[in-house]
Amino acid sequence: MRTSFALVTGIALAALAPLATACGGDDESKFPGGESSSSGAAPVPTIGGGGSSSGGASSGGTAVAVTALRIEPADATLTVNAGASVTQAFKVFGKINGGAEQDLTDRAVFYVPDNYLVGAFPASGAATFTTRLPAVATDPAQRGGVLTVRARAANSDGTIVEADTRLTVKLEASLPGSAQGGALPANPGTLFAGTVDAARKPVLAYPNDGTMLPPNLRRLEVHWRPGSASNKLYEIAFTSGLGTIRYFTRCNTTVTSGAVTAGACVYELDETGYAYLAETNRGAGDVTLRIRATDDTGTGVGVSDSFKIQFAEEAVNGGVYYWDATNTRIMRFDFGAAGGEPEVFIKAGDYGTPNTCIGCHTVSRDGKKIVASLGGQNDGRQVLQSDLSKIPASRSDTTYLTKTGDTVNRIQFASFDPTGAQFVSVYGDTDAVARNKLWFNDGNTGDRVTSKDLTFEPDHPDWSADGKMIAVTRVGIHGSSQRPRKSGIELLTFAGTTLGDPVTIVPIADGKNRFNPNFVPDSSLLLFTEVTCAVGQENTDACDGDVAGNSNARTWAVKPTAGATPVDLANARKPGVGDGAATELLDTFPRSTPFKTKQGSGKLFWFTVASQRKAGLRTKGNTQQLLWMFAMDPTKTAAGVDGSYPGFYMPMQDMTTSNHIAQWTERIVASNQPAPVPPPPPPPPPPPPPPPR
Repeated sequence: MRTSFALVTGIALAALAPLATACGGDDESKFPGGESSSSGAAPVPTIGGGGSSSGGASSGGTAVAVTALRIEPADATLTVNAGASVTQAFKVFGKINGGAEQDLTDRAVFYVPDNYLVGAFPASGAATFTTRLPAVATDPAQRGGVLTVRARAANSDGTIVEADTRLTVKLEASLPGSAQGGALPANPGTLFAGTVDAARKPVLAYPNDGTMLPPNLRRLEVHWRPGSASNKLYEIAFTSGLGTIRYFTRCNTTVTSGAVTAGACVYELDETGYAYLAETNRGAGDVTLRIRATDDTGTGVGVSDSFKIQFAEEAVNGGVYYWDATNTRIMRFDFGAAGGEPEVFIKAGDYGTPNTCIGCHTVSRDGKKIVASLGGQNDGRQVLQSDLSKIPASRSDTTYLTKTGDTVNRIQFASFDPTGAQFVSVYGDTDAVARNKLWFNDGNTGDRVTSKDLTFEPDHPDWSADGKMIAVTRVGIHGSSQRPRKSGIELLTFAGTTLGDPVTIVPIADGKNRFNPNFVPDSSLLLFTEVTCAVGQENTDACDGDVAGNSNARTWAVKPTAGATPVDLANARKPGVGDGAATELLDTFPRSTPFKTKQGSGKLFWFTVASQRKAGLRTKGNTQQLLWMFAMDPTKTAAGVDGSYPGFYMPMQDMTTSNHIAQWTERIVASNQPAPVPPPPPPPPPPPPPPPR
């Protein structure tokens, strides 16, 4: 676990603090990353008839009952600069045995029960709060946020009385950006005090207005157009009720993986700044992004329009295997890994496979198995690795794969059951009778074990995460498994181990092609792609299930229930500034992340699509697809309301290739990538309050 000794030690001390320390003994325990407390708690006063108590009524003394406990200051706000620490002293007041209110600070302990990575009290429970600083580079980042301050006092009958108040910590950071085109002036923030000049207004282009971002995305670019040739210095500011993170930068034009359009500026936040921003604002609502522009003398200031973005409360975890259509190979990356760069998993000719396209892959939920298809449509030889923990000696290691191009058990699309013990597959590039089958293959050997005959051609099977359902595309007009036409969505449900007959979820309709169902993590919704064409043109390339020419492909959601009404995820398909007037962006093959995440009192799910939309102001080929990611509130969507958010492109992918079908798994097994950052330890338990006496 990547946590420092200081952090772990502080938590352990909080759990084990002895009563003597809580009552005013030696208090030299270090707050994790902060300062030593200056002294212990004050001695506990004698109440009533004196004597000692260890939780029950004192022998020969008066019983003690604390009421009306309250904390001062209430709802305080602190502002801390990044890299520094600040403190706040608290007091607690209350009544004893119904008497007058008095200061009870010296007989109470303080702690933070929730957002403790913002800051904490000493392990003894003394009354001074200190904001947290990382002790070593691998500690969780410094952050602002809202937390609960809790005071606890003991009654003589052993019961505990508590009081809470809220503390808001605002984090302020001013960070240097790119010096491309000239060194930054000293104190650049002072140059933005000039008169606002509309002629200098820069144009903010990315991230998209309204997007929700994972707190562990780690890489975020800001794109803008200068607005005026006179602008040479820029302030990028992210502002919320929890502080402001600012970058001062020149117009940077170089990016990792790819290029930017002529005249555009791009700045990628460094990992430290992104952590300040994301960890402070996770689950906390809107953050306002704005760019200001001036020159090195502060002659006038241009101010961009403001965008709103949000950061999710919980991290997105999982690994991604995607198809690089440019080089016909399967790539992979771990979403939360520090490196975040994709690696080649398999390409044509690797591990004894034929020198032909490898794609149409699916991965088991636990990340241990992958099955793919060779040669595209009208081929479908099976490639299987049933143990991804194996490490190949080299790419010429012919013993690495379980299957290297099986011609007997061909597949075009498949989906593993939740355990990975088997997968359901289709192979439609055959005669009319044989293609009307769902095949069930052994997850370890890839061999067909059994099948289910249907009255139609199935495609794109997807096995629900709860194991109870399989959704399929119902092909209306046969082309090939890659090019189904005039299709709908059907659902088959298990009764025990018996798979029932299909029921219609989304019907076949004139002028529509509805295909590629995909379950969300709790199996409560299906995502699917819909293409619209002129009635009578359903049997054309413009309306098939391939990606070429289907510019109006959109993502919809529907309950897996017969007769349910689909919901158009219109927010997810909103264009960005770089798309200009284009509104049809070709979003295909949605794929859900494997984990459910919490957002406030509700849930937040994530999915990816392959899209031809513009990646902000980066250059992109007209038919190039990139992987985009979107958040969705499943409760809203299940209620018939669009619960999606505008999206962001996945910065871990190769931005120079055309990328398709991002298959998610819980983790990447045996990858060369660095491991994802582990979650921080749980909050420490409260120290015991002093015994009354």
